[in-house]
Amino acid sequence: MTASPLIQSKIIELCEALVADGDVKNARLQAETFLADDAAMSLYREMATLGRALHQKQHHDEEPTAEEISRFNGLQDRCESNPVISGFLGAQNILSGVAEAVNAFVGKSLESGRVPSPEEMVKKGGCGEGCGCHH
Repeated sequence: MTASPLIQSKIIELCEALVADGDVKNARLQAETFLADDAAMSLYREMATLGRALHQKQHHDEEPTAEEISRFNGLQDRCESNPVISGFLGAQNILSGVAEAVNAFVGKSLESGRVPSPEEMVKKGGCGEGCGCHH
């Protein structure tokens, strides 16, 4: 690590806070539960693989067949109704959200030379339509 001893100690302090956080602990537990469930992993992997294949087809200006779309929708419905998979997807959102928040705050601090306020870090949604971030 090339950071100063002070920065290293603060990084360790942040990591200690992360692993002690209840939401993070719960998210990790849900992710571990998913990884230990071979049936859930297999179902999710099958849906994801078919989804990628259909995306590739569309990317190459090929239309997926009605059967492929139906099969994908069925797999997606089964994944959404599986509590282990749903828990895993929720856990992914929590963990990636925490990582994004940490990265954003650190990046803004390095960029601006000061600690940003929480208000500065709230996304304004000003990236425009069509960027893929609008839900």
